[in-house]
Amino acid sequence: MNKENTLVVIENNHPLYATISKHFATRSVEEALSSYETYDLVIDLSPLRTKNKVLFLKELVRTTKAEVISDLSLTWPEMVLQNCPKVSGAMSLLFFSPTQKVETFAKNPAAQKHIDDFLAVIEKSGVNHQDLKVGFHYPRAISMIINEAYFALEENLASPKDIDLAMKFGVNYPLGPIEWGDKIGLKYIVDLLNELYEITEDSRYRVSRELKLKGNQL
Repeated sequence: MNKENTLVVIENNHPLYATISKHFATRSVEEALSSYETYDLVIDLSPLRTKNKVLFLKELVRTTKAEVISDLSLTWPEMVLQNCPKVSGAMSLLFFSPTQKVETFAKNPAAQKHIDDFLAVIEKSGVNHQDLKVGFHYPRAISMIINEAYFALEENLASPKDIDLAMKFGVNYPLGPIEWGDKIGLKYIVDLLNELYEITEDSRYRVSRELKLKGNQL
């Protein structure tokens, strides 16, 4: 990977902004669309849901000849990739993982190498998936676990501390679901669950009232 010819689209409130900005040129979503600099590779880490992600990527590929890889953590990946065929790869970097592993998808070996090289620079490693369906596995699964913990809080079944202790010592989780949610960012969890619920209409993805309140705090 030529870091000098790689642009990362990332907002300055992204959890990994400080790390990534040390190694790569960065632009916000707005700046990326108005930039006329030439890059060979654009890695899009914008935290957008499906509709806005498709709109952004369509405009991005119209304005650049670079290969584009996108973080689709908060989207229906199958829909995004169908509507944005020039996007050659995807990943789920937005959700903090205690293992430092990141789910990835690539349309070809060159795109996979770009993803792997990028992750290596920021000291992470990829786990490849070719069947994304309605989303990456880890963000979907951990969001459901965290949501259930907030349903328990909502019903006064236990305190946040007790829930975390029970999951760490009872089922050997590296973090409790409450602290895990804080590490990820509750807004992202709410956004993903809302996206999944709209796509599938499956009640498993209905956001708890308590999580919705916490995740939408101003």
